[in-house]
Amino acid sequence: MQTDERGPSLLRALAEVPDPRSRHGRRQPFAAVLARATVALLCGARRRYASAQWGREQPEAVVRTRGLTRQPTRSVATLQRVFKALDVDVFERGLAQWVPAAVGGRGEASAGMALDGKALRGIHGEQVPGVGLVAADDVPTGLVRAQKSSY
Repeated sequence: MQTDERGPSLLRALAEVPDPRSRHGRRQPFAAVLARATVALLCGARRRYASAQWGREQPEAVVRTRGLTRQPTRSVATLQRVFKALDVDVFERGLAQWVPAAVGGRGEASAGMALDGKALRGIHGEQVPGVGLVAADDVPTGLVRAQKSSY
């Protein structure tokens, strides 16, 4: 993970995520779209609407601090299409590289790990099955170190 005087670069960490958009829909670098959504989530935006609003409300200085572009924030519909087509495995690998450097070494695996499992029920009876999710949490940092879902 490359860092500079400001710390590790989220844009570089997400640069390897393949861009699922058509060439006509590429007004911003894909890593910038993902980075802005990630930072919005870290700032408390839990829905696509909140993420889009967060991007619109940031002053120029905040947006340019980490190399994001100031072009108009993507619409909620665009975020929906991007996240639906996102290669989640590559995205998670990029974040897994960035997080330990971003938290200053506190992201290293520690002795305090906890496993958490959830079983989400399906809908419409047997037509749409539920999903099982198991996550390994690093207790001291509160970071999810790994997770696995089954359909």
